[in-house]
Amino acid sequence: MDFTQVSKYLDDALIFGIKPSLIRIEKILALMGDPQNASDFIHIVGTNGKTSTTIMLANILKRAGLRSGYHISPHIDSYRERIWLDGNDISEKRFTDAFNRMCPYIEEVNNMDLGGPITQFEIISALAFMIAREEEIQVMVLEAGMGGRWDATNIADSRVAGLTGVSLEHTDILGDTIAEIVCEKVEVIKKGACAAALSRDPVVLDIFKKKTKDAGASCYLYGRDFKVGRIESMGISGWVVDIDGIYDKYPEIKLPVPGDYQPANLSLAIALAELYMDLKGRRMDPRLIKDSLSAIYIKGRFEILQEDPFLIADASHNPEGTVRFCQTVKRYFEPNEKIIIFAVLTDKDYRQMIERVLQTADRLILTSSRNSRSLPLERLKEETDSVIGKYHDRSALAGEIYAIDTIENSLNYALKISCTNDIICITGSITNLEHVDKIFGKKN
Repeated sequence: MDFTQVSKYLDDALIFGIKPSLIRIEKILALMGDPQNASDFIHIVGTNGKTSTTIMLANILKRAGLRSGYHISPHIDSYRERIWLDGNDISEKRFTDAFNRMCPYIEEVNNMDLGGPITQFEIISALAFMIAREEEIQVMVLEAGMGGRWDATNIADSRVAGLTGVSLEHTDILGDTIAEIVCEKVEVIKKGACAAALSRDPVVLDIFKKKTKDAGASCYLYGRDFKVGRIESMGISGWVVDIDGIYDKYPEIKLPVPGDYQPANLSLAIALAELYMDLKGRRMDPRLIKDSLSAIYIKGRFEILQEDPFLIADASHNPEGTVRFCQTVKRYFEPNEKIIIFAVLTDKDYRQMIERVLQTADRLILTSSRNSRSLPLERLKEETDSVIGKYHDRSALAGEIYAIDTIENSLNYALKISCTNDIICITGSITNLEHVDKIFGKKN
């Protein structure tokens, strides 16, 4: 298969869904000689902030002289984005070659009675472990796909684990309460490991601290053991921050990504880097951290695609993320006319998200993405009307609301009606951002 055919195979594998079990990933890795035992791993779990923290951490470790990598999900434009090796996304050729060599093992597992065929995420996780071994990656940062306990990445014996924030998501699988969800996520903390938490939620922290105690793991908390110190905004260019780490202080770090939440993500990334380096008998050099982040790029996280008018792509896909997105929009663009293009997946708590974007947008464009899980446009319109109906005074809500069939047509219309000082934002799901670069490329 070539890369296009491999991508199609993986797209089609989505029909196998999510299967909470480690049996298939264990089996395929055993057939491949357990490649997950060849590298060190750092595990990141949580609801929001996982990808940003993962990318920051891998870049920090690379600048410290380690051959590092990361595995994230989902991707926006290409499966290449999911595996990063020592400074670059994996090449199409390398991805394709590894997948083709892994195919016989996939077929062998699928012929076993293991609760159904191996899932897309399990395949890509196994691929990441295999490539990490072959590329002699010293340490790979793993972003959990969902939860933690039964996530395919949890097959790795990670010596360091990080927890971002936790909110309600995937309740049909992880549980209906924050406590139930946290119990699933903290299961990535292994016996004798080091673990750090960014959350300030007492419910989350009680469970986190109990898990570390039961596992004999070291416990580090934001605000107590590490934190963001002085912080200075550079507007949409990002931040200059001082981070108080677990072992050292890191002054005047330029973080070139906007969003009020990113400095805290950075503090967790630095804390996890310190913990890992300490296991290796080393300390982090504050100067190297500055260098590692000077040109960092995080796709789809309040990503500015153009100016005049501003076009922003944001992957916020749950209520907590939408709150942060709306806060960020208001921080940087309070006086500007705001056009928000919004589509959401059916399995999200979309009513809360709709309400937030209604309160932020001046003009709201409702649409649907190409993803089969995207909430149908007619249903999205009905839900939006229902939310609006709760308000007696609607002056604080979007003044104009449109319903347009696709992301591409929505973007075309937004560009048509926008003026120089307006901003256009696409948000609601990472699937909304698929092909946006290609669509936008037609405009330049």
